[in-house]
Amino acid sequence: MAPSRIKAETRQADLIGRLNQAGFMSVSDLADAAGVSEITVRRDLALLERTGAIRRTHGGALGLRRGDASAFDAREPSFEARRQRNGAAKTRIARAAERLIEPGQSVAIDTGTTTFELARLAGRISDLQIVSNSTRVASVLADSPNPVYIVAGRVRGNELSVYGQRAVDSIRDYSFDVFFLGISGITADGLFDYSPEDAEVKRAFMARSSKVVALCDSAKFNRKAMVRVAEPHEVHAVVCDAAPDGALAEALARVGIELIVA
Repeated sequence: MAPSRIKAETRQADLIGRLNQAGFMSVSDLADAAGVSEITVRRDLALLERTGAIRRTHGGALGLRRGDASAFDAREPSFEARRQRNGAAKTRIARAAERLIEPGQSVAIDTGTTTFELARLAGRISDLQIVSNSTRVASVLADSPNPVYIVAGRVRGNELSVYGQRAVDSIRDYSFDVFFLGISGITADGLFDYSPEDAEVKRAFMARSSKVVALCDSAKFNRKAMVRVAEPHEVHAVVCDAAPDGALAEALARVGIELIVA
């Protein structure tokens, strides 16, 4: 992907995060925050409104996090673009998730940008058995003293995740104390991901795990993608950087999900 495309995606992701956090921002404030012209911001906002990510108003735009409406993400951004989106929040989430791991456990780590940050920390914990469907995660952990296994299957493009029936079948041979799940969005209706292929592997990990922990920054609240990975009651805990509100908060509380705010 061309550097200019990555830069635009990163800027637009940052706009979404700022609007979700603030609720409303003016075009001039968004331009100042992004370090670009108001014309560029207006062009970005027009694109983001067409994809359902934000709602434009006179002089600015509204984020969707504070309401109960959900937005649909039709296209999966590149791994690097997603990694730069809300990077500080993802680091805090990874640190909070690390504290859930105990020496001696069997741990499954999903593909994703926040789970990747967790993998960078998990190598410091002793006496773990770690399995992942991400070649990036496996590479980060390769030099740790813990044995690291990667599931068999086909590698998916730039995401470098492993998928396919062979991957699903190989996961059935394992049992995990905890699975750290990466998602693209969460609503009162469930947890979502862009890729049907990756979603099948996520479900296989969930079925073999005593505890499922979703890692989710607040920009993903009230956002859907093409595939629903799980219903809320199928997850035991959600680690995030801010508490959700509205229908999403009610749905998580109703099924007894442990909410961990980093």
